[in-house]
Amino acid sequence: MTFVRIALLTLAASLLLACNAVPVASGLDEGDANRILVALDRVSIDALKEADPSVEGKFRVTVERDDAARAIAAMRDEELPRPRAEGVLDAMDKSALVPSETAEHAQFVAGLAGDLERSLESVSGVLRARVHLNVPSPDPLRPAGAPKATASVLLEHRGSAPPLTVDAVQRLVAGGVPWLSSADVAVVMAPRPAPPIIAPASQLAHVGPIAVARASVRTLQLAFGGMLVVIILLAGWSASLYVRLSRRPPAPARRGSRAGDAELDSD
Repeated sequence: MTFVRIALLTLAASLLLACNAVPVASGLDEGDANRILVALDRVSIDALKEADPSVEGKFRVTVERDDAARAIAAMRDEELPRPRAEGVLDAMDKSALVPSETAEHAQFVAGLAGDLERSLESVSGVLRARVHLNVPSPDPLRPAGAPKATASVLLEHRGSAPPLTVDAVQRLVAGGVPWLSSADVAVVMAPRPAPPIIAPASQLAHVGPIAVARASVRTLQLAFGGMLVVIILLAGWSASLYVRLSRRPPAPARRGSRAGDAELDSD
């Protein structure tokens, strides 16, 4: 049983060595976790999305310890994970016990801007969206020449071609803000160059003297761990068999041979 325990401990140690994954992002919504997986796959980093054990209903992304620095750099280039913009409910939840009408309106407008930013950032290819709203307070007695609602949008996107047209952005923003027309929405597109796609074959990792693709590191480590356990089991079984054989008493001599020896002694 001692050798079995040693083998089990060795197996556990090999599995711990093989699964040397570290989290690079945690507390994520599923959409943010998926964006990180796509960004890391572009630079040939093997990543895993799993449930975050510290935050219920959230996810985290883990990579090999050797890839952690490259993964963080790739996430920084893609500005991931994206900061969560506050929506209307979040903004209104911070209100005072007896908020003024002006404070309520300002919080409502900030929440509208946050909701619009999240809608724009949900589009594939959009890195970041900033929405600035100038919406006058609702006043039924407002004169006809009073200032009207306006908005400005800054949209950072990946690549030279924007994922949304200016007209689409204007209609989306104007449709979510009262008293705002599409013509009063200014849109600025800020393209950012797409990172080069690195072929998986050019990214190698070493397991001892063996160079393999990074995606195969865990499989090879597990295989080596399994081989080590088998070798230890065989060595333990061989040692146990040798000990049992060495402790076995010698076989007694046959009666005929003893009788012949006695006759020789009498002569």
